[in-house]
Amino acid sequence: MDTATGLKHIARIGFDTVDVFTEAVGITKKEVSLVANTTAKLELPVISLPVVAVGLVDFNDPVREFHVERCQKFIDLARTWGAKNILLVLGEYIWQREGHPG
Repeated sequence: MDTATGLKHIARIGFDTVDVFTEAVGITKKEVSLVANTTAKLELPVISLPVVAVGLVDFNDPVREFHVERCQKFIDLARTWGAKNILLVLGEYIWQREGHPG
């Protein structure tokens, strides 16, 4: 399902805010505009952007540096969409074995 349709369904079923799970590295300007325009039209504010960034706690400098830069891109994207925060997920779902049988 495309982004605009998903946002329309979210608004239709009664949500008054939305968290947008995306990838800030490489998101197109077209997609950024689509989310901004659609959420504004639907009066469906973006509250947060979840980001899984296990690499922030990696022992290797290049990995940590990449994830710091990546999280900065999420912060910038959150600012663009007027979101109040990013939801930083450091890997709880991995350690609790949620999401994959591991």
